[in-house]
Amino acid sequence: MKFNLKKGVLFGVLVWVVMFIVICILIAYKMPENIWATIITMVASLIAVYFCAKNLAPKSFMEALEYGVVFAIVGIILDLLISRMFAPDIFSTVSYWASYLLIILVPLSTVKKIIAELQNIPQNPQ
Repeated sequence: MKFNLKKGVLFGVLVWVVMFIVICILIAYKMPENIWATIITMVASLIAVYFCAKNLAPKSFMEALEYGVVFAIVGIILDLLISRMFAPDIFSTVSYWASYLLIILVPLSTVKKIIAELQNIPQNPQ
Protein backbone atom coordinates (compact mmCIF):
# COMPACT_ATOMS: atom_id res chain seq x y z
CA MET A 1 0.00 0.00 0.00
CA LYS A 2 1.26 3.47 -0.82
CA PHE A 3 1.30 6.49 1.45
CA ASN A 4 -2.24 7.33 2.56
CA LEU A 5 -2.53 10.95 3.71
CA LYS A 6 -6.04 10.53 5.13
CA LYS A 7 -4.96 7.62 7.34
CA GLY A 8 -1.80 9.49 8.29
CA VAL A 9 -3.82 12.49 9.45
CA LEU A 10 -6.33 10.32 11.34
CA PHE A 11 -3.58 8.40 13.11
CA GLY A 12 -1.81 11.70 13.79
CA VAL A 13 -4.96 12.92 15.55
CA LEU A 14 -5.11 9.66 17.50
CA VAL A 15 -1.49 10.07 18.65
CA TRP A 16 -2.21 13.65 19.74
CA VAL A 17 -5.35 12.56 21.64
CA VAL A 18 -3.33 9.91 23.49
CA MET A 19 -0.74 12.53 24.46
CA PHE A 20 -3.47 14.99 25.52
CA ILE A 21 -5.22 12.37 27.68
CA VAL A 22 -1.96 11.33 29.36
CA ILE A 23 -1.15 14.96 30.15
CA CYS A 24 -4.69 15.55 31.49
CA ILE A 25 -4.32 12.51 33.76
CA LEU A 26 -0.97 13.76 35.03
CA ILE A 27 -2.52 17.17 35.74
CA ALA A 28 -5.53 15.58 37.46
CA TYR A 29 -3.17 13.70 39.78
CA LYS A 30 -1.29 16.93 40.41
CA MET A 31 1.93 15.49 39.07
CA PRO A 32 4.25 18.44 38.77
CA GLU A 33 6.05 19.28 35.58
CA ASN A 34 9.19 17.29 36.12
CA ILE A 35 11.32 14.72 34.36
CA TRP A 36 8.95 11.85 35.25
CA ALA A 37 5.94 13.60 33.75
CA THR A 38 7.98 14.26 30.61
CA ILE A 39 9.14 10.64 30.42
CA ILE A 40 5.63 9.25 30.96
CA THR A 41 4.20 11.53 28.27
CA MET A 42 7.01 10.73 25.83
CA VAL A 43 6.76 6.98 26.34
CA ALA A 44 2.97 7.01 25.91
CA SER A 45 3.22 9.03 22.73
CA LEU A 46 5.99 6.85 21.28
CA ILE A 47 4.00 3.69 21.99
CA ALA A 48 0.97 5.24 20.29
CA VAL A 49 3.10 6.29 17.29
CA TYR A 50 4.64 2.83 17.01
CA PHE A 51 1.27 1.05 16.97
CA CYS A 52 -0.25 3.56 14.56
CA ALA A 53 2.71 3.24 12.20
CA LYS A 54 2.66 -0.56 12.54
CA ASN A 55 -1.00 -0.49 11.52
CA LEU A 56 -0.15 1.63 8.48
CA ALA A 57 2.63 -0.84 7.57
CA PRO A 58 4.91 1.45 5.57
CA LYS A 59 6.79 -0.45 2.88
CA SER A 60 9.74 1.90 2.59
CA PHE A 61 11.94 4.20 4.59
CA MET A 62 10.46 7.23 2.77
CA GLU A 63 6.86 6.19 3.38
CA ALA A 64 7.55 5.70 7.10
CA LEU A 65 9.23 9.10 7.25
CA GLU A 66 6.21 10.68 5.52
CA TYR A 67 3.88 9.20 8.14
CA GLY A 68 6.13 10.45 10.94
CA VAL A 69 6.17 13.96 9.47
CA VAL A 70 2.37 13.92 9.08
CA PHE A 71 1.95 12.75 12.70
CA ALA A 72 4.19 15.61 13.85
CA ILE A 73 2.51 18.28 11.71
CA VAL A 74 -0.96 17.22 12.90
CA GLY A 75 0.20 17.27 16.53
CA ILE A 76 1.80 20.70 16.23
CA ILE A 77 -1.30 22.15 14.55
CA LEU A 78 -3.54 20.71 17.29
CA ASP A 79 -1.16 22.09 19.91
CA LEU A 80 -1.42 25.51 18.27
CA LEU A 81 -5.21 25.33 18.24
CA ILE A 82 -5.89 23.63 21.58
CA SER A 83 -2.93 22.96 23.88
CA ARG A 84 -1.59 26.50 23.71
CA MET A 85 -4.77 27.71 25.45
CA PHE A 86 -3.83 25.64 28.51
CA ALA A 87 -0.05 25.92 28.29
CA PRO A 88 0.98 29.14 26.51
CA ASP A 89 4.69 28.28 26.75
CA ILE A 90 4.30 24.79 25.26
CA PHE A 91 6.51 25.57 22.27
CA SER A 92 9.41 26.81 24.39
CA THR A 93 10.48 23.50 25.91
CA VAL A 94 13.21 21.27 24.56
CA SER A 95 11.26 18.15 25.55
CA TYR A 96 8.35 19.28 23.35
CA TRP A 97 10.51 19.45 20.24
CA ALA A 98 12.41 16.28 21.19
CA SER A 99 9.09 14.43 21.43
CA TYR A 100 8.10 15.50 17.95
CA LEU A 101 11.50 14.58 16.56
CA LEU A 102 11.04 11.08 18.00
CA ILE A 103 7.49 10.97 16.63
CA ILE A 104 8.95 11.59 13.18
CA LEU A 105 11.57 8.85 13.60
CA VAL A 106 9.63 6.04 15.33
CA PRO A 107 7.68 4.94 12.22
CA LEU A 108 11.02 4.02 10.64
CA SER A 109 11.25 1.13 13.10
CA THR A 110 8.13 -0.45 11.57
CA VAL A 111 9.47 -0.89 8.04
CA LYS A 112 9.77 -4.66 7.67
CA LYS A 113 12.18 -4.48 4.74
CA ILE A 114 14.68 -2.39 6.70
CA ILE A 115 14.35 -4.53 9.83
CA ALA A 116 14.86 -7.73 7.80
CA GLU A 117 17.92 -6.27 6.11
CA LEU A 118 19.42 -5.23 9.44
CA GLN A 119 18.83 -8.70 10.89
CA ASN A 120 20.58 -10.32 7.91
CA ILE A 121 23.75 -8.25 8.19
CA PRO A 122 26.58 -10.73 8.62
CA GLN A 123 28.41 -10.44 11.89
CA ASN A 124 32.16 -10.11 11.69
CA PRO A 125 33.48 -12.15 14.64
CA GLN A 126 37.00 -11.10 15.51
